[in-house]
Amino acid sequence: MRNSQRFKFPKTVLFGITTAYLVLIIATYLYYYKEPIIVCAQRMLVAQGIALLFQVFLNYINYHSVNKIVVLATLFISSILLFGAISAFFNLGLMCELYGF
Repeated sequence: MRNSQRFKFPKTVLFGITTAYLVLIIATYLYYYKEPIIVCAQRMLVAQGIALLFQVFLNYINYHSVNKIVVLATLFISSILLFGAISAFFNLGLMCELYGF
């Protein structure tokens, strides 16, 4: 039987990143889902939803792993994806204006 209590801090951080995705999705809907850039907001919400599903998959792998390298790799991948989602959130208005969606 696998010990799921091993590497508890990185696993907790990964669930925190999942919570951050949920907060980011709600913030995107509340802040950007308005008429001038509604098409961009819809695309962003779809992309964030896919990233959330990928994050849940990484959480599953991380929860059942006992190897330190796997835990740290999933933490690294999750943090890089969250950084991309956050930067896209802050630049969504500018990108919609530039590309005219």
